[in-house]
Amino acid sequence: MEVLTPTMMAKCDQETIEAGCPEILLMEAAAYGTARLAVEIIEKEFVSKTEAELKLRVLVGKGNNGGDGLAAARILKNWGYQPEIILSTAAKDLKGVNSKNYELVLLNGVKDYQFNNLKEDEFLNLIKNSDLIIDALLGTGIKGELRGNVKKIITQINQKLERKPLTLAVDIPSGIIGENGRLAGEALKADYTATMAAYKRGLLLYPGRDYSGQIRIINIGIQPETITQNGDRLKAFEGQTAANLIPKRINNGHKGSFGKVAVIAGSKGMTGAPLLSTKAALRSGAGLVYLLTAAEIEAQTSVQLEEVVGVPLSSKEGMITADSFAEIRQFSEKVDLIAAGPGLGKSSEITDLMEKILKNLELPLILDADAVNSIKNLKLLKNYKGELILTPHPGEMANLTGVSIQEINNNRIEVARDFAVEYGVNLILKGAATITAASDGRAYINTSGCNGMATAGSGDVLTGIVAALLAQGMSSFEAAALAVYLHGKAGEFAAVEKSNYALIASDIIENLSKVWQKFE
Repeated sequence: MEVLTPTMMAKCDQETIEAGCPEILLMEAAAYGTARLAVEIIEKEFVSKTEAELKLRVLVGKGNNGGDGLAAARILKNWGYQPEIILSTAAKDLKGVNSKNYELVLLNGVKDYQFNNLKEDEFLNLIKNSDLIIDALLGTGIKGELRGNVKKIITQINQKLERKPLTLAVDIPSGIIGENGRLAGEALKADYTATMAAYKRGLLLYPGRDYSGQIRIINIGIQPETITQNGDRLKAFEGQTAANLIPKRINNGHKGSFGKVAVIAGSKGMTGAPLLSTKAALRSGAGLVYLLTAAEIEAQTSVQLEEVVGVPLSSKEGMITADSFAEIRQFSEKVDLIAAGPGLGKSSEITDLMEKILKNLELPLILDADAVNSIKNLKLLKNYKGELILTPHPGEMANLTGVSIQEINNNRIEVARDFAVEYGVNLILKGAATITAASDGRAYINTSGCNGMATAGSGDVLTGIVAALLAQGMSSFEAAALAVYLHGKAGEFAAVEKSNYALIASDIIENLSKVWQKFE
C-alpha cells in the first residue's frame, strides 16, 4: 500500500475532482467509511448497549476533516444512533461543502454544541460521559503548532480527564503532522484511525504511529493509478506484502537448493553476535551456513551451534586480520553470498579487510555493524561490482554519512533513500519505523515490531534473516524488506511470550518458527 504526504494526497483529491467526481461525493465516501468503522468498534466494544443508549460525540473542525465528521454524524443518525456534534468554530465559519453538511446534520435532527458556548466543565462532562469520540478536528495538512479552540479542546481532554473515551480519528489524529508524524505541540490520541485512500507518512512515523491506534484505509473512490502516479514509490510493508514474497520451497530440494551463506563475524569478547546471525540464517531457511571467524575463538564459538560449519581465519589478539582476505576470497567461490560485521570489532585491520573485500569481490554482500563502521571511503560502495545491502542503525548511519543522529531520525525516509540511490546500494535504516530503500528509489516503511526488540543482538539476528532470504534467490531489495518484516513479527510473538521488558535477541530467533508457520 502506498504511503503519501499530505501534498500528494491533495493532488489525488484534485485530480479525482477534475475527472468528474464532485468533492461532496468524496466527502460522502469518507464519511460512510468512517461511520462503518465506528459501527464495527461499537459492536465490538459496546455489545450490551443499544443504538439509542450509546453516547457518541463528534468533534468537528472547520476544514474538510470536519466536513467528513459532520457527514459521518448524519449517516450514523440515519442508522439509528444518536450522535452529537461539538463544533470547534462558529457555524458561520463553515464554508462550501462543510457548511452544506452542517445544514444536513441539523435537518436530520443531530444535536449540536459550539465549543465557545460551553463552560469547561460542561465540555469535559460531555467528553467524559461519551462511549466513543470521533475526532474530526484537524486533517493531515497542518504544519505549525496548534492554536485557538482546537488547541483548547485537545489540551482540556489530555490534561483534565483521567479516563478518556475510545477515540476514532478521521484521517489522522488531530495534532499529528501528516508529513512526518511529529506533534504540533500536542495531539489527541486515537484508538482507531480511518484514513482516506492511502497511508499518510505521519501515521507510520513516530511519534504519530503511537497516536494512531489501529489504522483502517477507507476506499473513497480515488483510482489506484492516481495514487501510484502521485506517490513517490514509498510503500508500507504489511502482512500481505510478505505473503506475496515468501520464497517457495521445492519438495525435491537439497541443502544447496536453499543457499549457502558465509558469515564473517566475531572477535574476542564478542562471540555471541556470530552465533545469533548464523542461527537466525538457519532458522530462516538457509541450506548451509559457514561461520568465518578469528582463529582464536573459532572452536569455542562453532561448537555452540552444531549446524554451523566453522572456518578459522587469520587473526591477532582475537580479531580477524587483513591478511585473511586471501582465505575469504578463496572461500567466496563456494558460497552464494557473504554477510559481514556482527561482533567483528573496530580496528585498522578490519578497515583494511573490508576495503579489500569491496575492491575485489563480486558476490552479494551484506554489511552490518562493524563492517559498516569500518567504511571510510564511500566510493567503495558505489564501485562495488556485486549487490550490496547495508543495515545500519542511526548511530552507524551517522558515522557513515556525517549527518547527526537527530537529523537522521527526523528525516528517516529521505536519508535512507537518498543514500541508497547515490551509492547504488540497498539500505536498511534500522530503528522504530525501519526504512528499507533500494538503489532505484523504491522504499518501504516496516509495520511490524515492538519496543522489546531494542535489545543487544537484535540487529545480528536481522542480518542472518536477510542473508538466508537472499541465499534463497530473492532480489536484494525484497530480501531486505521481507527480512525486516519477519524479524519484527518474530519480535511481536516473543513479546507476547516473554514481555517487551524481558525480550532478548535469542527469543526473536526462537519465535521465527511461528512466523514461518503463519505463512506456510
